[in-house]
This record gives sequence, structure tokens and C-alpha cells, in this order.
Amino acid sequence: MEKKELTKSPRSSMPESGWMDRLFNSPIDEFFNFGKINNMPAVNVSEKENEYCICVAAPGLEKTDFKVEADDNMLTVSAEKEKEEKNGGRYNRREYNYSSWSRSFTLPEGSDASKIDAEYKNGELIIHVPRMAEKETKRTKQISIH
Repeated sequence: MEKKELTKSPRSSMPESGWMDRLFNSPIDEFFNFGKINNMPAVNVSEKENEYCICVAAPGLEKTDFKVEADDNMLTVSAEKEKEEKNGGRYNRREYNYSSWSRSFTLPEGSDASKIDAEYKNGELIIHVPRMAEKETKRTKQISIH
């Protein structure tokens, strides 16, 4: 049985400025338009004894850019900001841009949608979803038969 060594072909055999080089040396969204994915802000959801807390990282927005709605057991958070050109020029690449986005969350059982509160400070939208007071457990009463 004859053994052959695996050797790499020399790089010089490939063209230096072809579409493959551009593909692997360019940001991925230049070719595949994943820019919309980058527009979604990061979200943290935490649970406390008396509330759920949803924190949305959205620097550069104003509180008037947000819309928060609760419908049945669904909470929807959305934002829209007009694109603005600075200094009358155009961008060659723009990565931090929130033109519009929307996120929906299913509210857990026991949450009180009528008392949801939100605040925006330091680039973070904080939504407080209070829990309902726990219902008193029904006690079984033994009834004697006469």
C-alpha cells in the first residue's frame, strides 16, 4: 500500500482579489443582509418576589420612541426612530442604528397586566410587571350530618 503525504496547495495558485477573498475578508452582513438582526436590542428578564422585570438595552433612543402595550397575556415592546444623516454626509458603514424593532413576551400566570409600569433611564427601558397577590388557599370545612 502506497502512502501519500497530504500537502497544502500553495496560496499563490488562487487569485488574490477574487470574490472569495472579498467574501471572507468582509463583514458577513455585506453579502447576506443580516443587518436587521443587529437592530434587535438585548433583553434581560429577571424575577423578584413581587414582580418580573424586563430590561431592554436601547441607548440612543428617547422615551417617546417607545411603545409598550399589554394585551391579554402578551406584552409587546416596540420602538421607532427616524434615520438622520449627520453633517449632510452619507455613511459607508452604519452598525448602530435602531430604525424600528418589536419584541413580544408572553406574560406569566399570576402577573397583573393592569399595573405594568415602565421607565427609561441611562439607555435602558425597564418594564415592571407586578405579580398579583396570591389568592388565599381555600380551606376545606368538614360538615357534620345530623
